[in-house]
Amino acid sequence: MVCRVNTRRTASALVAAAATAAVLWAYVSHRPGSRPAAAPPVPIQDGRTIDFSGGSPVVSNSAADKAALEAGVKAIDEAEKGVTFPAQPTPAK
Repeated sequence: MVCRVNTRRTASALVAAAATAAVLWAYVSHRPGSRPAAAPPVPIQDGRTIDFSGGSPVVSNSAADKAALEAGVKAIDEAEKGVTFPAQPTPAK
């Protein structure tokens, strides 16, 4: 008796095993206990910036921050000048 290997079945089984392993890895690596703790809530203050890059919130009010905020607002205002949204027709009943 000769045992022949069916390459399509073998390839299908390997693909299924790889997909199963990927799903299990994704499930295990994204468990709630594996996520870092959330930063504490920080009240938003007008004209101030909040920097989370160090791991904890740092509120600042420097001249460089004010200049960056003003430049950002100007860029947004300039970008939205030509933006319009056409009115949607009223749906028929």
